Amino acid sequence: MISSKISSGRFRFRDNAWLPGPLLIAGFALGVGVLLLGAWMERGWSFFVLYNGFLLLLALVDMGLLRGTSRITVRRECDAVWELEKDHRVRLVLFNPLPFALPVKIRDDYPEGFRIDRRTMAVVVPPKKGAEAVYTARPHRRGRHRFDRIHLRFTGLLRLVIRQRAFDAGEERQVFPPLDEVRRIRGGVYRKALSRSGAHSRRSHERGSDFSHTREYVPDDEPKMINWTASARRGRLVTNVYQPEQGQLIAILLDCGRVMGVREKGVTRFDRSLEAALGLAAIALERGDQVSLLAFSNRIHRWVPPGKGSHHLQRFIQATFDLEPDLSESDYRTALESLALRQKRRSLVTLFTDADNLIFANDLMQYLAVLKRRHLVLTVSIQNPFLQRQAEMWPEQGEAVFRKAVAQELQREREERLNRMRREGMIALDAPSDRLAPAVIHTYLDVKNRSAL
Repeated sequence: MISSKISSGRFRFRDNAWLPGPLLIAGFALGVGVLLLGAWMERGWSFFVLYNGFLLLLALVDMGLLRGTSRITVRRECDAVWELEKDHRVRLVLFNPLPFALPVKIRDDYPEGFRIDRRTMAVVVPPKKGAEAVYTARPHRRGRHRFDRIHLRFTGLLRLVIRQRAFDAGEERQVFPPLDEVRRIRGGVYRKALSRSGAHSRRSHERGSDFSHTREYVPDDEPKMINWTASARRGRLVTNVYQPEQGQLIAILLDCGRVMGVREKGVTRFDRSLEAALGLAAIALERGDQVSLLAFSNRIHRWVPPGKGSHHLQRFIQATFDLEPDLSESDYRTALESLALRQKRRSLVTLFTDADNLIFANDLMQYLAVLKRRHLVLTVSIQNPFLQRQAEMWPEQGEAVFRKAVAQELQREREERLNRMRREGMIALDAPSDRLAPAVIHTYLDVKNRSAL
């Protein structure tokens, strides 16, 4: 086993090393012929010393020219926002302060798992000028990822020696879920549907909680409503006036359990659900509603209290970008009880989960039935493409007939359970993975247009 000290020494040598260039290797190979010629002329040692001494002298001159590479600067420039399964350009910018052009080969220590279009890049940096190398990187999962060092290989003017150096350029990047629907919403794609839904406010005879303005104190006002700061500034008593809250509450429940980690075309069900949840949050905040989030599996992972405005969407994205499904079974009772304690006002509760849980988890149906007494419940699940293919295929063998029959039976049970939920007053959405976000947004707008909340 190699000790840590020896191992670290080897890594330092790799990051700061001198290597023979292609012409130096060719020169030593040619030296064999020179040595044989000298031996034939009975001057082998003389030829060996003169030839190799001259070659080494040229190599030392080449090394001297490359001593100034320590003054080379390199930096990495890339997008501030990275999104899952999107190509992002990474620029490596070099500046050469030396008086001669410098051929350089570049390698970047990109995060493990990222897919890149090329590993090694070659550029020629002009004297006293800069140059750049560009490659494309595609993140494979959300969360925090770290870029490390940038490795450079400089070839000398005589091409006898190569200088290898590593430059510290460590930085962390955050990879977010795809934000296509969020950009579409902010770009006004759903503006016409939003205008049809109008602006609704909750009607209540109770005092609201949104501050409206101040007015002079009258004897019937409650003392606790007096604004003492404004009163001291004006020299007379001033009372705060509050208005009812504008918009409604949207509670998003995000299942982070085991079944949400199933992958389809390299993307998990959880990734698709998170993308749709962000789209729902964006459209609701655009409309003036308040949005909260509760992410759970067998415990509560994240809680984002209700809020509104564009700043709340940023908070929403930051709170969820590194969430990952775990290997535990989802505890719906804990999640729904936690939501009931945290959010008592009537809300549109949107549960992103797997359809199999909706079908086979009888306890979940009981919890949703209790939740429906106070809130409007929307369940969101992703269709199973494998099950659909098996149910629609044309069987050619006995085993295929059996698979088709089982798939059709599972499809029938699935539709029956979803229809039962709809008959009980819930909204059950079951959409393809690539159309999940638009389907959730249109369902939300339909609910608003019908004023069902």
